[in-house]
Amino acid sequence: MTIQLEDLELLEAVRCFGLEQQDPLVEKFKPSLRDWGDDWIDVERTRLPAADFLDDALARAVPQTKSLLETFVRHRSRLRWEQSYSKEDGVVPDTMLAAYGFAEILGKQGPFVSASIRAGVGIYGPNIEYPIHRHHPEEIYIVLVGAADFMIGSAEGIRKTAGDVVFMKSNTPHGFRTRDEAFVVYYLWQGGDLRETSSFG
Repeated sequence: MTIQLEDLELLEAVRCFGLEQQDPLVEKFKPSLRDWGDDWIDVERTRLPAADFLDDALARAVPQTKSLLETFVRHRSRLRWEQSYSKEDGVVPDTMLAAYGFAEILGKQGPFVSASIRAGVGIYGPNIEYPIHRHHPEEIYIVLVGAADFMIGSAEGIRKTAGDVVFMKSNTPHGFRTRDEAFVVYYLWQGGDLRETSSFG
C-alpha cells in the first residue's frame, strides 16, 4: 500500500512540534526526531473512547498547541489508538482503562518506523489516577491541554498545565492524577526498548 498524504501530515505535525520546542529538556530528543528513519507501514486503524475527548481539547487549546491538536482531530479515525494495559493486568484502575489511550506516529510499530524514538499523543480523561510506574526509556511529556498533578521521584504534587514540559529520567518512578478536564500530552520516548511495558510498585 502507498503511503497516504494524511499520514505524512501527521508525521510532519509530530516532528515539527517537537523540533520547535525551545525547552532545553527537549533538545536531547531532537536528533532522533530529525533522523528517525525512513520506513512506513500501514497500521490497523482502531478506536478508543479516549479519542472522543479531542473535540473538547481542541476547543480549550492554547495557540501554541492548537495546530497539532487540529491535525489529530482531522485524522483521528485513521489512527491506531492503543492502551499499554488491560483489565487482566490489574495494574491500573478501571476508570483509567475506560478513558485513556494513545496514538503513536513514530515508533517501533509504526506507521513511521523508528528504533530510536517514539512520539505521539496521549489522552487521559478527567479525574484519572495513573499509578506510580517506571520504565527504562526516558520520557518527555509536553502538555497540550488540561492539568495534572505529578509525582516524579520523591517530589509530589507537581502541577503541570498547557505548555509545560515534564521529563522523566530512565527508571524514575512517576505517576499523575488528572483534574476535572481531559489531559492531553505530546510524548517522546528514547533509549532502551521503546515498547517496554512499565513496571509498577
